[in-house]
Amino acid sequence: MGTVYLGQDESGRKVAVKVINTEYSQNENFRVRFRREAESAQRVRRFCTAAVLAADLDGEQLYVVTEYVEGPNLEQAVERSGPLTGSSLEALAVGVATALTAIHAAGIVHRDLKPSNVLLSPVGPRVIDFGIARALDTFGGVTHTGELVGTPRYMAPEVLRGEAISPACDVFSWGCLVAFAASGRAPFNGEALPAVIFQVLNAEPVLDNLEPQMRQLVLAALDKDPRNRPSAQQLLDSMVGRVTPEIAQHTVAQTWKQSAPLRRRPANRGRLVAGVAVAAAIAVTAGVIGVRALAGPGGPPTGLGTLYQEDFTTNGDWPGTYDPDSGYGYGYTPQGTYAIDLNADNPESLTAAPIPFVAKQEATPGPSPTPVTPLGLLIGVDVQTQDPVGSGEYGLFCRATKDNYKDNRYEFLLTSSGEARIRRVSGGSGGIIADGVVEGLTDKLNLYVSCEPGEGKSVQLQMWVNGNPVLSATDTNGLPSGDVGVVGRVQPDGESSLRLTIDNFVLRGELDG
Repeated sequence: MGTVYLGQDESGRKVAVKVINTEYSQNENFRVRFRREAESAQRVRRFCTAAVLAADLDGEQLYVVTEYVEGPNLEQAVERSGPLTGSSLEALAVGVATALTAIHAAGIVHRDLKPSNVLLSPVGPRVIDFGIARALDTFGGVTHTGELVGTPRYMAPEVLRGEAISPACDVFSWGCLVAFAASGRAPFNGEALPAVIFQVLNAEPVLDNLEPQMRQLVLAALDKDPRNRPSAQQLLDSMVGRVTPEIAQHTVAQTWKQSAPLRRRPANRGRLVAGVAVAAAIAVTAGVIGVRALAGPGGPPTGLGTLYQEDFTTNGDWPGTYDPDSGYGYGYTPQGTYAIDLNADNPESLTAAPIPFVAKQEATPGPSPTPVTPLGLLIGVDVQTQDPVGSGEYGLFCRATKDNYKDNRYEFLLTSSGEARIRRVSGGSGGIIADGVVEGLTDKLNLYVSCEPGEGKSVQLQMWVNGNPVLSATDTNGLPSGDVGVVGRVQPDGESSLRLTIDNFVLRGELDG
């Protein structure tokens, strides 16, 4: 994709500058996707990753600036010093799984996780080059020279078959990576590309030098069916218990320093992730572990499975038609977003996300199968407001009555004047159950909301703007689960108007049934 240069910022700190090849930079569709992925990569929290510091997304020459990580990559280290063993191998496995939880929480699939993309710093492994390769999908999943996007020895079977990309692809690559670190060989070997692809698709992996517990986890990650693989968070939970990414990263750093993985030393084969287990026990005693680990102090939950996401770069299943000439209506735009115009002719819009959940199958003949509906949910979206006139509000909704959103729903709303509110609508009548003010609200922001089942019939409702907590409320007589989507409205006074630009819609959580 490009060339990487060593640079430094004004303070003298070293940085890595990846300059994208001109042949890609000049493709407008690539630029749209590149912008999206680079902006998402900048939101990845710095847990065992080389953070994205800056990017030029508009100039003729596209580039990305990341932290410079001092140290060899995993491939170089294994060639130089041999396979990792004991606590060094365990710390690597935990560190990379921690990085994947942060990457997936930002709505990104790495797609090219391999030994050369894991750098071994003095304080532990760091994953690099996440979130950018997906931009090459502009060319139909392969480059114009016919090369696959990724490295076949570490690619999941569904990717090689041209099927849907998901976080499960990275979990498969994690299994390949750990197997390589333990033995110095990829689990699916072969001299020629066809032989490698055949083994990935059909053969059992070769897993040498892995202890039973780690071997079992790697085997689960290398399942041919992505539906059977654990998530990155589940990998982390299996190795260290339910801890926050901060604790996992800290423990990896301490274990890494003690094990000195870049020096040859006798194997230290204790029980799985012995050093990390100590920190997990301390965390439990201190009450750090909860039902959900937070992304930061008060931030939205991480580690949830991705149920659905839409980046709007190609026309999909969301409704509507948008006229780019008049700028009227609602629908997909040529800029790779979804636009909603609110005005005198269209003062209110409730657009449900077309979530393709699998239907329940009835055991006996009867009515049509009932769709599996979301229960505990985290919903995220990027929103930009344009040309506001008069009074208006916008945001997300959840638990909406199927096919008639005016009946029941929860709304999470913002206004251009900085007000925030959570609104409950039941039987067509609404009331505000929490409100407040957001300081420094701009016309472009990231909004996350959650609808979680509480005790009895209650529902826990929370709202975050740009990663900061804004409002929370409990509805003791909660609405039933239902549809989710985007809401916007203006005062029906014939003068108020507002344009919403929606991007990067994501739904995470669990399904009822």
